[in-house]
Amino acid sequence: MSTEHSIAILGLGWLGEPLAHTLLARGWRVAGTSRDPEKVARLNDAGLHAECWDFNAPLPAHWPERLRAHTLVLCVPPGKVNDYPATLGNLARLAVAGGIQRVIFTSATSVYSGMGVKTEADAAPDGPRGERMLAAERAVQACGARSVLILRLSGLVGGNREPGRFLSGKRFDGGDEPVNLVALDDLLRFLPAILERSDWPAVLNVSAPHHPSRHDFYGEAARLQSLPPPEFTGGGEGKTIDGSALCRWLNMDYTVTDWFQWLGQRKPSN
Repeated sequence: MSTEHSIAILGLGWLGEPLAHTLLARGWRVAGTSRDPEKVARLNDAGLHAECWDFNAPLPAHWPERLRAHTLVLCVPPGKVNDYPATLGNLARLAVAGGIQRVIFTSATSVYSGMGVKTEADAAPDGPRGERMLAAERAVQACGARSVLILRLSGLVGGNREPGRFLSGKRFDGGDEPVNLVALDDLLRFLPAILERSDWPAVLNVSAPHHPSRHDFYGEAARLQSLPPPEFTGGGEGKTIDGSALCRWLNMDYTVTDWFQWLGQRKPSN
């Protein structure tokens, strides 16, 4: 029998694994999946209920007993799954049939196109990547769970994702476009608070309130890591993701409000 403080995280990767450890330390029963048998063994030794699962294989007839929980978090990146929308929709429906009551899907702000400020109501993809992500959102929303929350995450930084390496030494257009980012530390603050709430909205953006230009941010990130800076040509207005609705709902603020300060506080990589 699942309890309200039990969670299954599909995809114990960059976000899923630290989230699992954060919740485990708070007394949650945590289960999850990885494609890596060695990681599964390590996580089981750490007290998680980990299962080895390749989502490109045929789905089982029934939701695995080891993953039975009250809430499901889908942290499955699209690059590792064939037919992403259909697979995520099928996973979510299988989970609901197995007793899952609530589902969080970590989507992306690629569902927004054009220029200017984008709020949760402005999803309108202009390319295959965004169309695939929006289709996956709709497939998960149709899974039949009691509550479904789509979290549209901006660019992910922190942990082993060092932004100084992202564009180093390369040439790009759009140097004046704003960056839209969220730090791992803020996600690990917000997600446990979201899980404690029962009044989930349908969609929330997660994007820190500081949006320097790509030229300035990635140039400084590379400099601080002693890496060749990227070279940008052209300007570009770009889009700015508004992540403030999350703050109003949770009554919490982002800890990262100045990306240059955040970059300066990070130790250079060896």
